[in-house]
Amino acid sequence: MRNRLRTCAGTTAAFAVVFTAFGVSPALAEPAIEERPPLFDQLSSDNARPSGSHPAESRVREGEEPAETVASPDVADVDELRRDTYVAPFRQARSIEYFAVSAQPLPRELVRRVRGIDGVDHVLNVDAARVKVDGKATSILGVHPSSFRNHAPEPSATSDEIWQGVAEGHIALSKDVGTERELEIGGQVTLAGGHGEVPMEVWTHATSGIAGIDALVSRDRARDLAMPEGNALVISASEADLWELHEALEEVLGEDAQLQLVADAPESLVEGDAVPNTVIEQVIANAETQLGVPYVWGGTTPNVGFDCSGLLQWAFREAGVSIPRVTHDQWNAGTRVEWDDLRRGDLLFWRSDPTAPDYISHVAIYLGDGQMLEAPRTGLNVRVTSVRTDKYAGAVRVHA
Repeated sequence: MRNRLRTCAGTTAAFAVVFTAFGVSPALAEPAIEERPPLFDQLSSDNARPSGSHPAESRVREGEEPAETVASPDVADVDELRRDTYVAPFRQARSIEYFAVSAQPLPRELVRRVRGIDGVDHVLNVDAARVKVDGKATSILGVHPSSFRNHAPEPSATSDEIWQGVAEGHIALSKDVGTERELEIGGQVTLAGGHGEVPMEVWTHATSGIAGIDALVSRDRARDLAMPEGNALVISASEADLWELHEALEEVLGEDAQLQLVADAPESLVEGDAVPNTVIEQVIANAETQLGVPYVWGGTTPNVGFDCSGLLQWAFREAGVSIPRVTHDQWNAGTRVEWDDLRRGDLLFWRSDPTAPDYISHVAIYLGDGQMLEAPRTGLNVRVTSVRTDKYAGAVRVHA
């Protein structure tokens, strides 16, 4: 048995991202790095979802047909497309196991060494930065649409219109950012780049599949924004031992780059015992003090506003327990719990983003007797409600 990987930040990798061209250095995520079987083995399991729930749509291997077709995200007016920039067609669904980011551009020799690691199938060199979009800090990747589309969630990966629009200079926002901040498809946003303000059209609401990444632009647009060039890697290694791969990546990348686990962790052993009931009761009591507080996208402030994962991170932290910030990483931060074994204080998760059916997009805390507490969405306040089974992904018991 292997223990959960320890990093300089303890049992979770504190993904404190220092990449930026503009003097901002916020954190993107705090992933749990755990021993995992191959990705496709994970996606084929049912995770013991209850009656009435819907398992996530799995990515398909080359040559296989998907189980069902999911509609591609809407885009702005395709008649505006000039079609003067070539975008390669969708070729093959590629998974993303890790995302690596550095404050500085990564040397070509280092990228070559990452590509040579045993088990690595494919590596994309991309640009990454925090940029203000209409005045709010937003995590953006600069990508080549022809190659990144193969790593994107299936609904958007297969859409030629999405990637043509990105290639021609428009911005693709995640579903959360687009809807929660009311940045409408076809509307204009202003990005505060290193050379001044850059206007862009919102081309689509399509989640990238990488926790904490809020938007995609072309690498040409990334240069217009003075984003660091080639300071991040998207790493595909669908059949690798993820524990060994993490160690190999750390050895090659060194201390200047941070690693984020992107794909789902399986049910696996983690260090420590489950958080005691006395502490869980304090966590729930903390969360209950925020009943009636508005949902705010990205919110982490008591009595002002929370998003779903921000509320739970705060409630646990106030009780002396550290959990990750981002919903997808909270899903990776504990042991899976069967539906029939749910206990008060377990975290409940959903895959409810139609633009990324595999992506964990919502979390709540279980109160028992079929009730849960959540920060639901814009327009609703923190509330207690019945547990929903539609698109339910599973539950996690937090350990400390």
